[in-house]
Amino acid sequence: MKNRQHSKEPRIFIDSRGRWFHNGVRITHRWTYLENNKNLDVDSDGRFFVEEKGSRVYVECEDTPFVVTMVTKTEDGFSIRLNDESLEKLDLTTLNIAKQNVPYVKVKKGRFTARLLRPAYYEFMKYADKDGKGFYVEVEGKKHYLDDPEQGQ
Repeated sequence: MKNRQHSKEPRIFIDSRGRWFHNGVRITHRWTYLENNKNLDVDSDGRFFVEEKGSRVYVECEDTPFVVTMVTKTEDGFSIRLNDESLEKLDLTTLNIAKQNVPYVKVKKGRFTARLLRPAYYEFMKYADKDGKGFYVEVEGKKHYLDDPEQGQ
């Protein structure tokens, strides 16, 4: 049985726009970038990591490892595209507008949180309306209210 080494010092960094860096150098090779995103996992302490050649390599994140790059209105709600090029249905029940009006949503079957990049957020907000209770998005006749950014969740 191989002796697995675990490096606890992050040498991989993900910035707030979902860009990966290895020892300070941006990862621009598409396959490497997508493979890292695909293999990203989280341990019981909430630390992100990828398995690399039998070793666990920890990943430091400036904010979230995944970001929403695009929001598209669909017949039954919204579809989102993530920085790993995957598509998911937007789960409006997980949408959270945090401090400084930064929107977050759960992705990857609820395992990760993703930040909506500004262009995606602006596109999404085109479909928002406001009434006496606040801002909401209506999907299939149901109003989904957005969190008040002043609450700072």
